[in-house]
Amino acid sequence: MNKNAINRICRKFGFEVHGTGYIQSVQKSSFKEDAFEKQAALLSSPAKIIFDVGANFGDTVLQYHNLFPGAAIYAFEPFPSTYEAMVQKTKHIDKLHPNLCALSDHAGKSVFYVNKNVDTNSLLPSQNMGLSSDAQVQQQGIIDVKLVTIDSFCLENNIGEIDILKLDIQGGELDALKGAARLLGQKKIKLIYAESYFRPQYVNQPLLYDIAKYLQQYNYQLQDIYNPIYGKGNIVWCDVIFMA
Repeated sequence: MNKNAINRICRKFGFEVHGTGYIQSVQKSSFKEDAFEKQAALLSSPAKIIFDVGANFGDTVLQYHNLFPGAAIYAFEPFPSTYEAMVQKTKHIDKLHPNLCALSDHAGKSVFYVNKNVDTNSLLPSQNMGLSSDAQVQQQGIIDVKLVTIDSFCLENNIGEIDILKLDIQGGELDALKGAARLLGQKKIKLIYAESYFRPQYVNQPLLYDIAKYLQQYNYQLQDIYNPIYGKGNIVWCDVIFMA
């Protein structure tokens, strides 16, 4: 019996079975602050404009809406079925602006890799790290998706400032930030919350060091790391907050 089958039974009794990497992350994160509550605490005033890039099924949209009920949330998700599920889950939010596209450093179209777990879909082809996550990123197909940049989207929609820029796009975070060079240079993005890797799960994937180096030129500093995930005793990926 595989782990998924076991977990279907275990959930009836209120628990699940996880790998050692997950257990290690829980142990090390037990006293860490909640990343979403921390974002609210770090801002000098409630967020008015939030970009949820890689909105997936809409769970983070709901989290941001609960934290900032008055904020306009621009959600970006390029995979059609996931996008439709997100729209349905969040349709009660008046100030939600869903967008069926990916964000990158240029506009146009791109191949988008569809994987076994749709949470791992990416603009980059996957590769194995020798960890349990390899099974989730096995390629199932490809589609074409629309690309836009943050700078051009903001100009077209008369958005002068972003309070929170959340990025969870499976290796595409650096390219999305490069597409926001104008706003970053003007310090018009107050807080960046992004998933970052220490080892490449995707081909030519920029790592946390690359993202930090890029943001350093705009004087954005790493505030802290959250939700670390470990594999074979080493940190593999985490969430990070950057602020100017």
